[in-house]
Amino acid sequence: MGEINWRDSWDSALNEAKKENRRVLLELYMDGCPHCTHLHTETHVDAGVVQEVNSKYIPVRLDGRKNMDIVKKFNVTGAPTTLVFGADGQELHRFPGYYPPLDYLKELEKAG
Repeated sequence: MGEINWRDSWDSALNEAKKENRRVLLELYMDGCPHCTHLHTETHVDAGVVQEVNSKYIPVRLDGRKNMDIVKKFNVTGAPTTLVFGADGQELHRFPGYYPPLDYLKELEKAG
């Protein structure tokens, strides 16, 4: 369990979440964004974060510039932005910006 098992398609992740009755964790980032890089290289590799995300979520990580339809659909205004959805596709929580591992886990808890 060394890394998050990121998916690269919103639609297939949502379908998987519906089948397994799990939440979706959507991470929107931009190449060259320092906060996005820190989130990915520091927070997303933390053992506690990896365990939590892989066990409870269907994680999707998408480049916002290449997925403007998703960015517009969810009214995302900055990168990185992390969104949590129920298996039904309803947004439960979002948190923009970089979070160190413990704070990231606290944000995930806020989704309920």
